[in-house]
Amino acid sequence: MPEDHTGASLPPHQDRCFGCGPGNSAGLGIAFTRAQDGIVGVLTLDERHQGAPGVAHGGVVAAALDETAGSALLPLGLPAVTAQLDVSYHAPVPIGRTLTVRSRLDERAGRKLRITAELELDGSVVARARVLFIEVPAEHFLANGAAPGDLPALGI
Repeated sequence: MPEDHTGASLPPHQDRCFGCGPGNSAGLGIAFTRAQDGIVGVLTLDERHQGAPGVAHGGVVAAALDETAGSALLPLGLPAVTAQLDVSYHAPVPIGRTLTVRSRLDERAGRKLRITAELELDGSVVARARVLFIEVPAEHFLANGAAPGDLPALGI
């Protein structure tokens, strides 16, 4: 029987990662854990992430969903890059409130990985993304500035 890692924390991609890196003072600071069918994370946006007064910028919401979708691939060891991000905004996302993000791999067809990510406030979905990732070899990251020591944090 496979080992159940539900609830296990996932390490950040790297210290300065905008989505999950603890060393990025302007970042989102999402802390991810494994869930039954994907991953779950918690974040609180602040004034640095604001668009209209009191509300998160739509691009920041999209970035949180993209980060969450990509993080679903880490436990699976599937190095990939975002090819398409389709975000639906259902309600304003307030700053200063605890938000939950979730994602799961819905389909794999060759190198194409389709993922759904959701952002929730008090149990209600306020934004959802359907994301297409393309699986790439480790060399892709090395050719674009990653050091060999960075690859394990990328799930490679």
